[in-house]
Amino acid sequence: MKRYAEYKDTGVAFLGEIPLEWTISKLKYCVKVRNIKKNYLEGIYVGLENIEPLNGRYIEVNNQEINGVSSEFVSGDVLFGKLRPYLGKCIVAEFNGMCSTEFLVLEPLKVCNRYLKYWFLSAPVVDAINASTYGAKMPRANWDHIGEMALPLPAKCVQTSIANYLDTKVNAIDATITDKDKQIRLLEEKQVSIITTAVTKGINSTTEMKDSGTEWLGYIPSHWRVVPAKALFAQSKETRHETDVQLTASQKYGIISQEDYMERQNYKIVLADKGLENWKHVEPNDFIISLRSFQGGLEISYIPGCITWHYIVLKPKAGVEPEYFKWLFKSPRYIQALQRTANFIRDGQDLRFSNFVQVPLPLIPMDEQKEIAEYLNKETARIDSIIADITEQIEKLKEYRQSVISEVVTGKVAVE
Repeated sequence: MKRYAEYKDTGVAFLGEIPLEWTISKLKYCVKVRNIKKNYLEGIYVGLENIEPLNGRYIEVNNQEINGVSSEFVSGDVLFGKLRPYLGKCIVAEFNGMCSTEFLVLEPLKVCNRYLKYWFLSAPVVDAINASTYGAKMPRANWDHIGEMALPLPAKCVQTSIANYLDTKVNAIDATITDKDKQIRLLEEKQVSIITTAVTKGINSTTEMKDSGTEWLGYIPSHWRVVPAKALFAQSKETRHETDVQLTASQKYGIISQEDYMERQNYKIVLADKGLENWKHVEPNDFIISLRSFQGGLEISYIPGCITWHYIVLKPKAGVEPEYFKWLFKSPRYIQALQRTANFIRDGQDLRFSNFVQVPLPLIPMDEQKEIAEYLNKETARIDSIIADITEQIEKLKEYRQSVISEVVTGKVAVE
């Protein structure tokens, strides 16, 4: 793309140079802030969750939580999210409605609404607004600062051309991102299917099958057996060792030390210093039933340590290859079977050992367990690698999208 013929220095750090024929005005002189607040009764409601970050797209959300006091807006207004402004949540309203008070509602006066939207989404503006926020946990921007910001103003016809160009460009980039998101979902579905088939039917497609007599397992290889869970796992009552580190059971990271968890999450939690005598000792290859096991299955531990007494520690017995059961216990069919053992999802009851033992498990020759585990380790690593590559492509597309918006809306490049 070409540049404009001549440029001038704005003296504004986040803008730098703009085309010579463009002017600059403070935002507050180009818009009117709508400040009509009332209790939400009915109609279309827009929350921050309705806005996709950094692309100006409105999305519908089911089971939306609506606050009582809301701000009124009309079609054509620009809504900008003040909470965590680094997320870049901004849209041009295409209907009348009510929105969260976390939005600035701006009626454009001397500026094209779509051009203003893209100005809010440009990287220099997002960074400048984010640098002005107050509040550590819930950073917010305020109108006093935003209203004073310098808004570059090309002629109205140029603003419209810029908005039209960016609509086309951003929509094309987002369509590519959507396609890649679909690829990831299909790969994830394929991975789940591979895991489910392998742990319940093995990896030899020519094996003779039989009815397991167990609903969640269905048909299994004829040489497999089904046994009570307590035949393969025992509940460990061993209490914390003096040198044990405190562990965390996480669906995201598995079983890791609390120190490691804090580092990965980038925040501190208070380590327990009372009641540690009741904590449970964990050895490598033990499994943990955590408070969220009904959602994401059981976690295997690869490190020693201790876990809070609220959790259940399962110790494998003879005939168990932990790596096979690592996959079995995370498979959707097993998780569903576990969910059917109690009403804890409804009443908040913890998942207990008594629930675990209600789900029968397959008893498989050890060499076959190892073979299945090795196969799944290899296949899931291959799929994960492809997903990681596509995810990286998506991130680069998002960076490119914001780069295009920033360069065009600040005049660094010209549009036809």
